[in-house]
Amino acid sequence: MRLRILLLASLLVGLHGSAASAFGLFPELGGLGTADTLSRAARWSSISGLDDGIQVGISPGVASALQVAGDELADVERALVAGILAWESPALQLDVQLDVGGTARGATQGFEIDVFAVPASDPIFLANPGVFGGLAVPAVSFFDDRPFTNGTSAPGYAITGVDVFFNIDNFQLLAPLGAPRLDILTRIAIHEFGHALGLGHPNQATNYDTNSNPFDAMAIDPSDPFAGVMVSPFFDGQTIMSNEPCGPNPTAPCDAVFFTSLGNDERGGRDVLYPASVPEPGTGLLLAAGAALAAAGGAGRRAR
Repeated sequence: MRLRILLLASLLVGLHGSAASAFGLFPELGGLGTADTLSRAARWSSISGLDDGIQVGISPGVASALQVAGDELADVERALVAGILAWESPALQLDVQLDVGGTARGATQGFEIDVFAVPASDPIFLANPGVFGGLAVPAVSFFDDRPFTNGTSAPGYAITGVDVFFNIDNFQLLAPLGAPRLDILTRIAIHEFGHALGLGHPNQATNYDTNSNPFDAMAIDPSDPFAGVMVSPFFDGQTIMSNEPCGPNPTAPCDAVFFTSLGNDERGGRDVLYPASVPEPGTGLLLAAGAALAAAGGAGRRAR
């Protein structure tokens, strides 16, 4: 098993899906200050369908194409969907439909995000040599007034559609690993959907953090999500959004390929791009007063 994991680590150096503590942006912008870069960075918006949840269509047969001997189809489906839904937060919701008709290649065709499983010989992978597990291909457009999830707005890029491709042939190479390969499928899905939501590789893109420690949680103020965020040379190399989770030249087994949940890196980047909504001024006081009255009334009723 140790040799298999080592081989897998070497293969996953090519995990990346397109040319947090610490995070990068995708696509990356240049020539701007940090706050302007973060403000203009591509993300989903109400302009492009975020308000009712991002609609994700998984093309018919994707899970069965990624299934290998010994897999239960339901387990493959769960692993795939778990990787997609890992990104959800109160400000960021995804509506996933399995084996659904209406998907179409072309980032602005079909669903807001379309998911496909294709062989290594598909033109999308031939045009992107070195990619191992998957590829995210987004479409972005610039808007003069693009709403953020916290209720503010600014000029910047909105993601208007994404195609996500999984490499059938390379996933079959994981068959000797047995059930743990489903954790790798979840990890690859998290990675590619991180790109689909606007995050890049912290080990290759400009890396952002709120301090010089790439392992602690980022405290993001929803009312000012770019405050305190700075460029940092320090990143967690084993974060899910890294495309070299085991280092550029792995020489030892690496557990990072089996990570299946967001780390501080991913949560920080997500919450900068998709900050929680900020209540209208005075709303908090009204809610608190209402809660106090309800509690008092409830206590009185219980007392009787």
